[in-house]
Amino acid sequence: MKNAALLFLATALVACNSLENKLEGGWVVDQAYYHDEPVLWDLYSNGFDLRSDHSCHLPIYNWDDRNTVKQTGIWTAFEEKGKMYLRIKTENRIFNREFEVTNLRKVQDTVSFGYLMKMTIQADSLKMDCTKAINE
Repeated sequence: MKNAALLFLATALVACNSLENKLEGGWVVDQAYYHDEPVLWDLYSNGFDLRSDHSCHLPIYNWDDRNTVKQTGIWTAFEEKGKMYLRIKTENRIFNREFEVTNLRKVQDTVSFGYLMKMTIQADSLKMDCTKAINE
C-alpha cells in the first residue's frame, strides 16, 4: 500500500513539474477579453512572465493607476480531473484568479523555423490567447 501511494505521489509530482515547465517563461498576449470585451489595447504591456521561482510579472490595464497596481504575483500550475490550471495570486484584480489552460500545444514558427508554445487561459471573466518562443 505504501509503495502504491509513493508511486502515485511521484507520478503527480512529475506531471505537475512537466506542466510548470511548459508554462514557465515569457508569454505574449495575442488576444485578451475581459467580460467578453476585447481589452488587448487596454494593456500597458501585452505580455507576462511566469518565472521558475513561481513569481510572475503581469500587465496592468490603462484605467488602473500604474503607480498603485501590483504587477507581480505568485503562480502555480496543477492538473485536476484531466484539466490543466494556472493559479495566479496577486493584488492585481484582473489576474488574481484561477485559469483553465486549454489548447496548450507546440507549433512550428514559420518565420524563424523554430517552435512556439501556444495556449488559451480562461477564467470567469478573463480569456487570453498566448504565445511564447521555445528552444527545441
